[in-house]
Amino acid sequence: MFPADLPMKRILLVTFLNFFVSGGLTLAIPLLLLEQNVDLINISIVISVLPLFFLAIRLVLALAADLKGWSRFYLLLNWPASIISTLIYFAATSIPVFLLGKVVEAIRESSYWAVNRTAIFSLSPGREEREATRNTAVLLLSTAIGSAVAGLGLSYLGSPHTLTIFVVVSALIGVPAAMLWKIPKQNQVASSRVKTLFDLRGRGRMFWFVSLIMLFYSLARYPLITLLLPVFMSQQLGLSYTTIGIAFMLYNVIASVVVVITLRFSLNAKRAILQSLIALLASVFMAISNGYFLLLFFALAFTEGLGTGFYESIIAKATKKGPSVSFDIGLLHLPRRFAEFASVLYAGAIAQFAGYLPVFVFCGVFFAIFSFLSLNFLKSA
Repeated sequence: MFPADLPMKRILLVTFLNFFVSGGLTLAIPLLLLEQNVDLINISIVISVLPLFFLAIRLVLALAADLKGWSRFYLLLNWPASIISTLIYFAATSIPVFLLGKVVEAIRESSYWAVNRTAIFSLSPGREEREATRNTAVLLLSTAIGSAVAGLGLSYLGSPHTLTIFVVVSALIGVPAAMLWKIPKQNQVASSRVKTLFDLRGRGRMFWFVSLIMLFYSLARYPLITLLLPVFMSQQLGLSYTTIGIAFMLYNVIASVVVVITLRFSLNAKRAILQSLIALLASVFMAISNGYFLLLFFALAFTEGLGTGFYESIIAKATKKGPSVSFDIGLLHLPRRFAEFASVLYAGAIAQFAGYLPVFVFCGVFFAIFSFLSLNFLKSA
């Protein structure tokens, strides 16, 4: 047994509870806005707020984590922000209130991601890529359960009771978060070196190449999962909230299982080609599929699981040996967050005025680009 096993289990429990809530809200918020007769463009504006605020907040928190240590961020920021954001959604009846909820949710997500990979890397030396990928498998599984609870809850309990469940689970994050409080501060950066963190040229060409790869991953997945697919399934296919919730649950379960099964498999060209072909075909035909939409949807989940190994490995290889892991990971995500903000806006506009097919095709192409760029980096790293 590794000496860091117990803290790692607490990290995984925080991940599970955090993404139970996140998965539920990701599905519930666009559906709740649809119920209030908000059009697709305005829904996209609400959703785009999260990555925009996430962008700035994460870097500030990552710098603080590198200076002061990561262990207290879960309790001091992630836990209260989780409770507050879900309470805001509970009371939301207008677009401005939903926008406020997204701002607080950005703080919640930023406080988790600013330190989580740093925590994993420091607790599992020599096993960084594997443990980060395992954490993503837990993330996908908890997202699956949260999605199912959101869909079933909205169908049978109504939005107040459903959001109450997420408020309660948000409060439970405080239990494992408190247990991480006393972990010794690790990988701290001296205050005198803060200026060097902002030297963007000093990180090298390959660092920014990884950032570019992550941007394509975001363009391939973020607008699909957070906006297009929930709205498409509700408006175009006429699926019930129950069906949508179960479908997203199965999507994330499939992705999680694939992540776990393929942990020991190599990240090679055959894998990159397979996931790219499946993603391209599924993305192209989803918009015109109707009767077999769910099969293509689950095929996309399969590629999500395959792609996770590439994604976590390129981040680990680009940052794990640096003196400022949290801040470096935050920098890597800068282009990605700009892409998420822009992609949700353009995806909503294109889907409303030109249909879903062009946007779905773009997402498939971007995933293929991500796959082969990742393969290229891992071969040269």
